[in-house]
Amino acid sequence: MKRHFYLFLLIMLTFSCKHPTGDSNPIDTLEADKNNPTVPGISAYNIYHSNGVTIDVKHENSNYVILSTIESQKRAYDLTKLNIPTKTPDEIMWANNEYACIMTWWSQAQCRCIFIPTKTTNELIYLDKDIEETDSIHNNVVYIDSLFNDTDKVVFKVENLLTRKSKVLELSINEQNGIYPFYDQIVLTKNKLTMTTATEKKSVDIKEINSGF
Repeated sequence: MKRHFYLFLLIMLTFSCKHPTGDSNPIDTLEADKNNPTVPGISAYNIYHSNGVTIDVKHENSNYVILSTIESQKRAYDLTKLNIPTKTPDEIMWANNEYACIMTWWSQAQCRCIFIPTKTTNELIYLDKDIEETDSIHNNVVYIDSLFNDTDKVVFKVENLLTRKSKVLELSINEQNGIYPFYDQIVLTKNKLTMTTATEKKSVDIKEINSGF
């Protein structure tokens, strides 16, 4: 009788090892589906929301897409397809009723910015230049336009984002200001751009580029 009892007990123990009870949690032991691997997550986050304008950034793998909504109008700007260099395009430098200035890339003294429309009649502006100064009130930007090593000259340009008119200001490069970006001070007002180095100070009148606004 004892022999039958032990045999019965052994069979029950063996059966229970092969078939877990309903109280066990199988999640930790499930094998991943090799035919449908986990897709890296797509993250989206808001960087601006004001006066009916919303700007979001969608990040999938190493690709960034800027999504904007102006009232009911939706736009998407794929920075990779537009050949715009990016690190983490989530720093809004300023925004007004025309544009939002977003820094997309930076390295030491250099950076790249995009100007996302906050008005339905405007279009995205990307200047593939190192922008040194911006005026969010009058929509003017200053950037290094050209560098001439053979003549030791650097040309700065101030441009209005609305009129797309511009003026240039040229500075000399010497041993006292030979380190990029070649100036000590920059002052940008509605009517004038003034730049100062260790050896010179120059100004250019910019009233003309703002005409009409």
